Amino acid sequence: MSRLAIVTYSVALMLMVGWLLVVGQSIILPVLVGIIAVYILTTAAEAMVRVPVLGRLSRRWRRFLVLLAFTAALLVLAGFITSNATAISGAVPGYIENFDVLQAKLVSQLGVHELPSWANLSERLLDLIDVTTLMPTAVATISNGGTVIVGAALYAVFILAELDNLPNKTRRAMGHPEQAEHTLEMARKINEKIGGYLAAKTLVNVILALVSYGILLLLGIEQAAFWAILIGLLNYIPYIGSIIAVIFPVTISLVQYASFGHAALALVTLMIPQIAVGYYIEPKFLGRSVNLSPFTVLLSLAIWTALWGMMGAILAVPLTAMVMIILAEIPNTRFIAVMMSEAGDL
Repeated sequence: MSRLAIVTYSVALMLMVGWLLVVGQSIILPVLVGIIAVYILTTAAEAMVRVPVLGRLSRRWRRFLVLLAFTAALLVLAGFITSNATAISGAVPGYIENFDVLQAKLVSQLGVHELPSWANLSERLLDLIDVTTLMPTAVATISNGGTVIVGAALYAVFILAELDNLPNKTRRAMGHPEQAEHTLEMARKINEKIGGYLAAKTLVNVILALVSYGILLLLGIEQAAFWAILIGLLNYIPYIGSIIAVIFPVTISLVQYASFGHAALALVTLMIPQIAVGYYIEPKFLGRSVNLSPFTVLLSLAIWTALWGMMGAILAVPLTAMVMIILAEIPNTRFIAVMMSEAGDL
């Protein structure tokens, strides 16, 4: 079979798979999120071996403790986000007043003595942000996210319960010992790369959130912990996630203090750790953990975001790394994996 035919068939297959991913999003997405969660949980459970007391527990008990801690953290985070969202909603009237002051300052600095018709921008914005329009969208988004998380948690629990038996089941299912070992080796590579990437990325995100929290406290920005957590969570989206998250506290700084100078200071000080993470900390901690080229990361980010929105953007790197490892194990598609890699080494 010619290389052109292989490429053509591969493109056709990818289009069909993409269509299935969109149509079956409600089923496939919770399963994949559950698998990603299992990678995080098993990596954390293996790391507990180095803990003096907990390291003596069996693997099953370590995974159970990590699952409990992970569930408790999700519940605390959900409650924290809800309470802070309520606090932000209560502060909106004050922000609107400051926005009017800021608007008047801007018009005055521009030398306009009579306010033009568009100067009443705050009123227009309030008209656009209609609660009857905004609330259903927000409720739908939260509901969909909650459904995915609940489904993923259930899948993760059952996958963890069967994890130790999967190697034997795989050997029996394959029949041929060599093929079974090859499949298990591929699964081991995926576990190693994805688990290592997620563990390192989580550590980096925690560091970034803590540094951002300190900066937000020094600047006196309200709900500093909430914005810091948002910056850390969105940093799972490669390159642009945490930078987008910075826009929110900078905007709050602008309307809270009605000062362009304070907002500029917030932007500069919050971008410094972003630059440090992007150019030093992540390359040092992550290295070539997933071995994806920057172009592949950006392309995968665009594709997965188009397919599954924000959740797809967060999962873009681990999912693409899985695809690359699988393609590398198939002789006819290995060249695609080579092109996706950072330097051509697999």
